[in-house]
Amino acid sequence: MSSPRILPSHLHAFAPGSANGNTVRVLGQITTVSGEQATLTCGSDGVTILLSRESHVSVGSMFEVVGKVINLDGGQGLGLRVLNATEWPRNENGQLPDIKLFEAVVDVTHRYKSIFYGENENGMDGGY
Repeated sequence: MSSPRILPSHLHAFAPGSANGNTVRVLGQITTVSGEQATLTCGSDGVTILLSRESHVSVGSMFEVVGKVINLDGGQGLGLRVLNATEWPRNENGQLPDIKLFEAVVDVTHRYKSIFYGENENGMDGGY
């Protein structure tokens, strides 16, 4: 199953019940952790992620999260239930990868969907 890479601002297009499906990938920096949830920030936008028992994230680290878009309890908007989280390494100088490169790649893949995704793949029918 493919899962499109998105930015937090694209979550609405993958909301539960949408025609686009709702398993996505988001890359960002963990900015808060509280119990079984965390905030993943990409650029100036953040998304609440609900951690699984296998999720081990830490503030200040960069992760790619594969997750299912969900409605958060209490009408707090959309979030992600983590299916998998992979930490991205720092370079030899201790720096994280440049998130702006990720944002640019995501922008291009959504602008030119036909180049990057097949016709029958989830998440490729507009909305972002």
